[in-house]
Amino acid sequence: MNTAFCKEALEKFCGCDNSEIEAGSLQQPAIWLFGLEHGTYKSKNDENVNTREEFDDENYSIDTQLKWPYNQKAFKLLAAMQKEYGVKKYKEFAQDYQPFVKDSPGFFKGNLYPYPCNNVGEWSKKAQAETGFPTKEKYLHWCKEQRLPRIKSWVEEYAPKLFIGVGITNRNEFSKAMFGEVVEFTEKEIIVNGHKKRIFFYAEYKKRLVVIPHFSGRYGLNSDESLQRVGAFLEEFQNQ
Repeated sequence: MNTAFCKEALEKFCGCDNSEIEAGSLQQPAIWLFGLEHGTYKSKNDENVNTREEFDDENYSIDTQLKWPYNQKAFKLLAAMQKEYGVKKYKEFAQDYQPFVKDSPGFFKGNLYPYPCNNVGEWSKKAQAETGFPTKEKYLHWCKEQRLPRIKSWVEEYAPKLFIGVGITNRNEFSKAMFGEVVEFTEKEIIVNGHKKRIFFYAEYKKRLVVIPHFSGRYGLNSDESLQRVGAFLEEFQNQ
């Protein structure tokens, strides 16, 4: 392993899009939205780059965020949690609430794993060199042993009012990141146009974790109706 990479991967909010103000506090807890890892894409120079580097937008403005399908779906989901907006008014919601924008409290976006990859199964020569891990399996094993407990320490310090994990096949990893162990989830099914959308949720005292499907794919939240209905459930669950 690369010692420098491992040290950086455990630093506060590495692999996340926000910092302490957005993470919230015990007095003003935020909603956290976590995926698995940052995606990348091919730049004009045929290099894998991070979205914020490409647009040189340190503030992570709404205009920048709206260029990316993931953020658009995230805004729709969060807007669906606000009855006065809903998915149809997601752009209005984003401009009003400024989710994930630097120094804008209320919403925090991050990832379980810190190294950006073009797809979940990818582990390039560059990734091997920069992390020091010869395979992605070894990298993920290290993250589960070292990185997930670090995220748990962030959860304990900043006390999010709702932790949303994206990707139901990874629900146990989200559970370990929040509770330090695999919890016994309750499963809920939402049928949208004949397609089953599975949601897993668990609450312990003031900690609330919901793991939802990805924002794309056959079984994902791939329509406005699915995002609206799941968002409505999230709003109900966080207020229980």
